[in-house]
Amino acid sequence: MPRTIYIKEIITILKEPKLCPRCQKDDRLEKNIVFERRSDGQTILCSRCEALTVITNHNLKEVELSATKDYQVMLKEPHLIRKVTY
Repeated sequence: MPRTIYIKEIITILKEPKLCPRCQKDDRLEKNIVFERRSDGQTILCSRCEALTVITNHNLKEVELSATKDYQVMLKEPHLIRKVTY
């Protein structure tokens, strides 16, 4: 059954976080369901706050997203792309 994935915020980071950088929780993290084609980085989707964390050293201005299986990826407007450093 097709699933629609909504994304409010895209966060780029250098190292894999243990918690979601936005909501600071770890109970709804899903790895590598959504792929970012420009950076080829590993991704972590938080379905609680609809944030996509991309683990890469690239500074993303625009994104090209695709999903596994027959999932659809929808960016909510306005969406935010930001970089987080620890």
